[in-house]
Amino acid sequence: MAKGRLASVAVFGLGLTLATASLACTQHFLLRTGVKSADPYFEGPTAEGTAFEKVSAHVYTAKSGWYRDLVVDTDDGLVVVDPMGPRMAQVLQDGMAKNLAGKKVKALFYTHYHLDHVAGGAPLGATDVYGHEKCPQYWKDLGATDVVPINHPLSGDQTLTIGGVEIRALYLGHSHTDTLYALYFPGERVLFTADLGLVKTVPPTGVPDSYWPGYIAALERVSSLDFDTFVPSHFGWGKKQDLLDCIELLKTERALAKEAVARHHGQIGGDAPLEDYFDEIYPQLEAKYGEWHGFGAMFIPNMSRDVVGELLGF
Repeated sequence: MAKGRLASVAVFGLGLTLATASLACTQHFLLRTGVKSADPYFEGPTAEGTAFEKVSAHVYTAKSGWYRDLVVDTDDGLVVVDPMGPRMAQVLQDGMAKNLAGKKVKALFYTHYHLDHVAGGAPLGATDVYGHEKCPQYWKDLGATDVVPINHPLSGDQTLTIGGVEIRALYLGHSHTDTLYALYFPGERVLFTADLGLVKTVPPTGVPDSYWPGYIAALERVSSLDFDTFVPSHFGWGKKQDLLDCIELLKTERALAKEAVARHHGQIGGDAPLEDYFDEIYPQLEAKYGEWHGFGAMFIPNMSRDVVGELLGF
């Protein structure tokens, strides 16, 4: 009898183990599927391949995957904005050799301290390196050793003229980090905003490392400038209207989140599950922006960020 009970317990234990393992496998599958749903964000014409294109008389844009930067042709040499890492550095070198043969890189600009924007600059051989004065402390804190050091630290707005090209470095305060610059080339009518706005594309994960009031203030400031060509640091480039459209998207997302938070008395969970926020916000945004690149892949992290941002104040 004891042996029978032991056998039953063993069988039950084996069944429980198998069921637990099956549940774990199912959970792993579901979580991995959820992660995989973001993959399409990094696919498509604006997110794959490489390119080196002319956007104005003296300004070019280089693309590697979903990253994008600028090259400015001046009488004193080339100016590169954000090296973006080793892969982009090779795209830059190839593009410059083909389109700007014989010209050397004089200056390198960092738009902000984020590591994915500042690595890979050494092969470019720039003699002058510009960036916000706070950047080196962040790199020290993060142990970043592959960044070409700044020898022209910036604070506040700065207007430079390099080789006859006017460059306005516009400091954007606490917006996307507290080291962010947009670069405006009035003579070329070109604006490079780095991680500030996109062209017919929703931002990834609610714009990482951003402070909402400062981010919107920065967008409104740069959108008031007189320019034709808008080049962000990710995906495609376009016109001023594309930046204005992106601002409208971001404001609409946040307004809907604010209204939903008010309806639920500033609460998530319990009587205000996150799925209720989804049901209230998704249909209104999908109707207007559902065709934008990355809408489906990034809706949930963006909605969550906006709702939590409203609750906490960031």
